Amino acid sequence: MRKACSVKLKASFALCAVRLVLPAALWGTEPPAISTSAPVALSTPVPVQVSTPAFVTVVHPLEGAKLPSLKEVFAFGAVVPGSTLTINGITINVHPKGGYLTMVPLNPGDNLLSLDATAPGGQAAHLERRFTVASGFTISPSTPTTLVQESIVPAEDVLLATGDTLRVSFQGSPQGQAEFAIAGIAAHLPMVESGSRGVYEGAYVVQPADHAGQADITVSLKKRGLRRKDLAKGRLTIESGRTPRIGTIIDDTVAARTAIDGGYDLFLYKGMRVRLTGKIGNLWRVRFSGTLSEWVKDSAILELPRGTLAPQSTLSNITVTHLEDSTQVRVPMSDVLPYRVEQALEPPALTVTLFGAADKTDLIRYDPDDQLVRLVRWRQVSSDICQLVIEPTFKKWWGFDVRYEGSILVIEIRKPWASVTLHGMVIAVDPGHGGSDTGAVGPHGTLEKEANLQIARLVKDMLEKAGAKPFLVRSADMDVSLYDRPRIAWKNKARLFVSVHCNASGLSENPLVNNGNSVYWYQPQSEGLAAAIHASYRKNAPVLPDRGLYYSDFAVCRMTQMPAVLTEQAYIIVPEQEDLLFSPTFQKTLADAIVSGIKAFVSKP
Repeated sequence: MRKACSVKLKASFALCAVRLVLPAALWGTEPPAISTSAPVALSTPVPVQVSTPAFVTVVHPLEGAKLPSLKEVFAFGAVVPGSTLTINGITINVHPKGGYLTMVPLNPGDNLLSLDATAPGGQAAHLERRFTVASGFTISPSTPTTLVQESIVPAEDVLLATGDTLRVSFQGSPQGQAEFAIAGIAAHLPMVESGSRGVYEGAYVVQPADHAGQADITVSLKKRGLRRKDLAKGRLTIESGRTPRIGTIIDDTVAARTAIDGGYDLFLYKGMRVRLTGKIGNLWRVRFSGTLSEWVKDSAILELPRGTLAPQSTLSNITVTHLEDSTQVRVPMSDVLPYRVEQALEPPALTVTLFGAADKTDLIRYDPDDQLVRLVRWRQVSSDICQLVIEPTFKKWWGFDVRYEGSILVIEIRKPWASVTLHGMVIAVDPGHGGSDTGAVGPHGTLEKEANLQIARLVKDMLEKAGAKPFLVRSADMDVSLYDRPRIAWKNKARLFVSVHCNASGLSENPLVNNGNSVYWYQPQSEGLAAAIHASYRKNAPVLPDRGLYYSDFAVCRMTQMPAVLTEQAYIIVPEQEDLLFSPTFQKTLADAIVSGIKAFVSKP
């Protein structure tokens, strides 16, 4: 089950008396002296919790769950093999081993699932599951004049600066006259209805003379002579801008988002200083340059005393150093600056964008023994952005790493694998989830983390027989953080990284239609490996539907320095596929498909 990046949404799925903690709505994924035979693990094992199946169970939906506005949702669990089962009077197909999966229609408000099972011997059991479904968007009544207080935005406190835009909206009776006011700053600010559905929107641009500290924001709606007014939950504070706010990153790794609810763009590391220019709720707006600002969770940032200088550095002379298995480009700097890394295949190049940097490079010292780096170039993109472009001598990437050693930026280029066989190749096999993170749960209470480990062990065994030197990122039921997994692989000098998972569905998906295996990649160097494993699934495990080949922003794909993929073997919530995932014979089929794909990738020049 896959997870996106550093933030893991969690929901609880109850099975009998056991409480299993899983990623939201069953979907996922999905980062020491080193020895390739015994890789370093950064966590300690935790005990496994085992459940005993009841006569009839429901894994999903949860008792008391609050679901979004949906017309239907999947329900699954297990009964005694051979039983008949009805849900709300409708007969449900039951797998020969007792698992069931079905879609059930929903209504806004309170919902009840009434399950009746009859075993082959005639024993009967009844189980009820109650939960609520959000009503979704409904147009407010035209009369009486209505203003929906819980719809008012901003719903959280806002910190803005001169030139920023405050956006205000609410829902109320359609075809009215709406406005908003900011205490101490402006009144009677117009709002416009979007369409004819009673959603009103307005905006205010913060002016240089504005001052506000926790100012109330009031919205009002007038219709047919009747006016409704209410306060937004969020209040406005305006940053003077005289003294910059500076923060330091206190998490080992944290992702910066492109917007409040946007995707991940770049990563920040402990000790980096960043300029803070705004805040909405628990997210800081971080300014990287005059043209780029992104959002970072406030728990990862410690605000420094006012007067702390903004991060900035000049790039001085650069050295290229040849090592046994790689080449390092070392860039001395006076400050640890945020950066973005972009890889290209045709022509091969690595571009490192440094925010807050100015070029002062006079010399680049090349190593006469180096055969990996053809050219290092730099360019000043703007007054506070500098780029380094590294052009290698080879055509096929086999990994890279960008990191700081003190205040020296180190860009390490991995030497290409010279053989068309796996003999001697170090390969990281990553069983997804583990420890307190169970992953998805199957109809019988089976745990994804266990299937992942069983299949990963077979992959490791098959790779060893092929002459490779594989290792498991976790070899037992233990917690290993999402960001530690790539680090373990790089520290162990892995040439390839394969993360093994089982899939499940999002709340709005129909797993009866969408299921099977799939493969995911992010870095351009990983596309060939993903395509080879995907093709191998189609050839060697045709009994499963092909769910597809995906570009994805998963952490273990994006942050892993060598060619890396995440594989989803099958949908554990589908009874037939749950059965296959825990079949020793089919586990070997899946492992063989992964290994055959790896062999095909390596054999291709």
